[in-house]
Amino acid sequence: MRRTLSLLAILIAFPVHAIAGGPRYVAGSTYFDAGTMGTPLTWSQGNIHYYTDQGNLSPILPGSGADAFVASAFSLWTSIPTAAVSANRGGQLAEDVNGSNVTVVSGSLSMPSDIQPSAVNTPIGIVYDADGAVTDALLGSGAGDSAYCAQNAAFGGIDNFGTDAHFQHALIILNGNCAATSAQLPDLQYHLARVLGRVLGLDWSQANLNVITRDPPPSAADFAGFPLMHEADLPGCIPVAACYSNGGLVNPAQPKLDDQAALSRLYPVTAVNLANFPGKQLFAETTARIRGTVYFNDWYGNPSLPMQGVNVVARLVDPYSGLVSHSSVVTSISGFLFCGNAGNIVTGYSDSSGQNFNRFGSSETGYEGLFDLAGLPVPDGNSATYELSVEALDPLWSAGVGPYGTTVQVNPSGIAIPFNVAVSPGSDSLKDIVMLGSAAPAQWWYQPTTYATPGFIPASGNWTGALSPYGTTDFFEFPAQANRTLSVIVNAVDEFGAPSQNKLLPVIGMWALANPGQSPAPAYTPTPFNTVYFGESRLDAQVLQSTTFRLGIADFRGDGRPDYRYNARLLYGDQINPARASVAGGTPLTIAGLGLQSNTSVHVAKLALSALAYSATQLLVNTPPALDGIYDVQLSDSATGANSTMSAVLTLGAGPQDSLRLISGNNSAAPAGGQAASPFSVMVVAPDGLTPVAGASLQFSSSPAVAFSACSGAATCTVLSDQSGMASTYMTVLSAGTFTLTAKLAPASYANPQQVQATLLGTSSSLDLSLVTRRFGSRRAPVLALP
Repeated sequence: MRRTLSLLAILIAFPVHAIAGGPRYVAGSTYFDAGTMGTPLTWSQGNIHYYTDQGNLSPILPGSGADAFVASAFSLWTSIPTAAVSANRGGQLAEDVNGSNVTVVSGSLSMPSDIQPSAVNTPIGIVYDADGAVTDALLGSGAGDSAYCAQNAAFGGIDNFGTDAHFQHALIILNGNCAATSAQLPDLQYHLARVLGRVLGLDWSQANLNVITRDPPPSAADFAGFPLMHEADLPGCIPVAACYSNGGLVNPAQPKLDDQAALSRLYPVTAVNLANFPGKQLFAETTARIRGTVYFNDWYGNPSLPMQGVNVVARLVDPYSGLVSHSSVVTSISGFLFCGNAGNIVTGYSDSSGQNFNRFGSSETGYEGLFDLAGLPVPDGNSATYELSVEALDPLWSAGVGPYGTTVQVNPSGIAIPFNVAVSPGSDSLKDIVMLGSAAPAQWWYQPTTYATPGFIPASGNWTGALSPYGTTDFFEFPAQANRTLSVIVNAVDEFGAPSQNKLLPVIGMWALANPGQSPAPAYTPTPFNTVYFGESRLDAQVLQSTTFRLGIADFRGDGRPDYRYNARLLYGDQINPARASVAGGTPLTIAGLGLQSNTSVHVAKLALSALAYSATQLLVNTPPALDGIYDVQLSDSATGANSTMSAVLTLGAGPQDSLRLISGNNSAAPAGGQAASPFSVMVVAPDGLTPVAGASLQFSSSPAVAFSACSGAATCTVLSDQSGMASTYMTVLSAGTFTLTAKLAPASYANPQQVQATLLGTSSSLDLSLVTRRFGSRRAPVLALP
């Protein structure tokens, strides 16, 4: 059985699977055959068969010349005396590979069958891309131009491996535009040699990095020991000799001691295979080995947990001067055989293609922090002394080196004092390294927790923690109500409490407590540091039903160490009191929740409210003046971007389901200019029909107009219901006639407001008097006659 990958995935995306400084690929706990876990992937028995293109590479490198050029590049590696590896040209490919038969149409790649990952009968295909068209097809339009020779002169890699931990196929493309002149050939050789190193199974390494950084200025020995398999080149380094040759004294394409030792560890010459590699030297008998484990210290300075990602450096000590050599230098990354990224329960255990992360790198804890410096030469053949030291992998120039090269480099914790080790040919020295002053394992207030037994989030909603040892995830539980949102903020810090993005890569997930353990979590942060705030990961989640939730905090890689520390906070608004307030504002409102702070902003009706008092669990504010209705209460934090919204929890004035009752208002006739005997009185009640609603807005109006006492004599106005839900006004009749009195509940808020009406009859404002003369004898008397 074998593993086949798409070519584009290999050329562009596959470097994310590199898991170690030394071997690039190590068989993991899934996919590969049982018993191969922890085995570096290699070509079977070190025998490499490659097939070259039928076409020409360039006018100065026609087919035969290109074949000789490739053979010369292979010989840079096959000539290493202690490496049991050979490279033989098996013949030609079945065609001239060019832009006519390598095409990408609508994202679909088409190319000859004998260079595809499944072409195990042509294990390594080498394409001569004479005009850069194949490069354009694979890497994008224009990529084959000579302006990009520093990046694209030679590229490719492994695209098929078997479950037996052996490579099955690789593809290499040489860009003919980078071989147009003889002056370009040394650079092409350099780039091809580096690609071949990767095809052989080597990862990048780091030694004498000052050759690139120029700090301190490199010596001749620095150039001589600078590994070919360093990860990144200086930008604009054309020709490469200007950067790495030390004035022509060093061939940049030549594997240095660090490269030679790494290849020999992958393909050692042994007594079993020596006959197949005549003229070579037994690796274990002619070189020395120093191996061990890098450890964190405990509170007493003793070894505790292993530490991955430390660059362990061995330099030959001059027996006369006592000075360490920069040309005789070999490196190994601690934990190079261990799994650097196994995934985690929060974001999942497989990549975008559905393949398990843990298919690379051993899960055996004995490999965690392990380093191996086999391949140390003994110049005089008798004895030698090497100085062992450790250094951090540079996040800029060595970002892809070692087990953490899949994500970001992890800064070491503590320091290690360099020490000397005496060796002899065939010696195997076990020397562990304890990082003094490192983060010590600690018992945290909540430990241990598991998915099945989460801890409880503190009442304040704020806590600190650490993910240790490897594979640890912290779990907590808390109750939450429906129609809420919340934010979980996790700030990664180092062992000194300073914000860091070079230690823990926090990811956050949430599950209902009844969830059996879905992965990825129903709500989660896909990546760490997903905000603009340094060192912060934040999960913004919506609560759809009231229940108890489980919160998980994990390292993105599934890693765990004593220096993976964090500060966490849950910003969550749970409830308010009272749930109703007047539209006039000024009602004291208590907000209960978790993770509240003095700078927590409160918004209601798009208005910011100032906190009158606060604690981690309560805020006191005054409600704002606003129209009747139901409002959200929003909590936010400008320092972290966290927010929590309690939806539809605060009713100001009248709610949409409240009702309006007529208490009084239908009067008998009242004369114009006089006041009606009974007031126009209404009552606002809650949906239960009983509870009075205070502070609701009511609009009084009449047709024709009357003078309302509540409106200061105006014919219409808006008033508020009192504590008993009542609003009342007297009416003065202005003319004779029939008047309709109307009270509307919150008409500014609702399109069809509830209303009640009453009728009032207005009569004449005075009596018409007429004088009637009656005769009683000789006298007359006035009388009042009603009209």
